[in-house]
Amino acid sequence: MFNDFKGYDEKGNPIKVSIPPTLLISSIGVVDDVLKTVSIDLKFPGDLIYILGETNDELGGSEYYSQQEKIGSGVPKVNAKKNKKLYVDYYTCIVNELISSAISINRGGLGVALAKTAMSGMLGLDISVKNLPGKVARDDFALFSESQGRILVSINPVKKKEFEKAMQGNPFALIGKVRENSLFTIKGKRENGIVNTDVNTLEKAYKSTFKNY
Repeated sequence: MFNDFKGYDEKGNPIKVSIPPTLLISSIGVVDDVLKTVSIDLKFPGDLIYILGETNDELGGSEYYSQQEKIGSGVPKVNAKKNKKLYVDYYTCIVNELISSAISINRGGLGVALAKTAMSGMLGLDISVKNLPGKVARDDFALFSESQGRILVSINPVKKKEFEKAMQGNPFALIGKVRENSLFTIKGKRENGIVNTDVNTLEKAYKSTFKNY
């Protein structure tokens, strides 16, 4: 539930508008085989990391821009037809047990999704944003764009060919692998190092947000 809006008035002064509580409608489905469900945590060192879907310079209203107290332009747009095909093929991969872990890329973008999946499995990652599908002008845009419809997955290297065949016709790319230790590194579009930390540091930063709760 996001009932707060942060923006600017006609004079450029920061304002916050809060609305009353709104109705939340949830949908529930039946899972025929719980063993076919996919969790977000990384499972095994050496697993390959893929991004499904396109990343573009779409940071308007993003979490990244809000940290800089600006709104920005380039609001994310949804391509329902393209996303539906990707989701159907992704579901086929789940049914065929090709996916080890998966997490949707939404608020905070790819950088946040990578951190969450690493913290969930307490395993590090080696990542490069050089070959992301789509068009991004800068490394920070690659990490924090909130382009819609994307999924971050890990797979067993043995299943690489089968997975890539199943995802043909969709925008996707191999962007890294799971480490045997807790190091968490990301290289930029020019293969320059842009993140060099570890999972314990990520977890400490994440939990500090909730220290008063």
